[in-house]
Amino acid sequence: MKIWSRIVGGIYIIMGIIFVFCLLSFFANKELCQGFLNFIEKKSINVGFFSIGVLFVGIIWIVNWIDYVYRTKAVSFDNPGGKVKISLKAIEDYISSTIIKNIEGIEGIKVKAFVTSRGLETKVNLKIVSKLSITETCSTIQELIKRYLQDTIGIERIANIEIYVSNIIGEAEKEKNEASKET
Repeated sequence: MKIWSRIVGGIYIIMGIIFVFCLLSFFANKELCQGFLNFIEKKSINVGFFSIGVLFVGIIWIVNWIDYVYRTKAVSFDNPGGKVKISLKAIEDYISSTIIKNIEGIEGIKVKAFVTSRGLETKVNLKIVSKLSITETCSTIQELIKRYLQDTIGIERIANIEIYVSNIIGEAEKEKNEASKET
């Protein structure tokens, strides 16, 4: 990723310098501007393909950069043996599996964790069965997540644990879903 970033960065720096130089030249001498426009007119297909190529390289670089940033998000802390980094994706997956194992009536869960200046924030999107008490279930989930983050991972700064119940599934719908899973 570093080599690719340096290559793309170098291309864009060179293109920026050329662009600024051309603009300054056009401002200083109007005849240069006309000569450049004539050049573009004669070589419009080549200039178009070159522009599309530069744009394509930039788009690929942005996509790779976003993917790299997402994959390298982690919580880190110092241990007596050295620095420890835990991926936010690993935290999200573990929270999901822990909640599903420990709390009955959770039909679907999505967990998103991110680091802010206040600490680690966690957002949980739930689909639950209607027989559960939503307030008790949410309170239990928040306590479970907080305990997990503090005891298992060792994160001391937990900013917020937000729970969003996106769907409340009735008993009849749950039985229907279970029957369709069995077939």
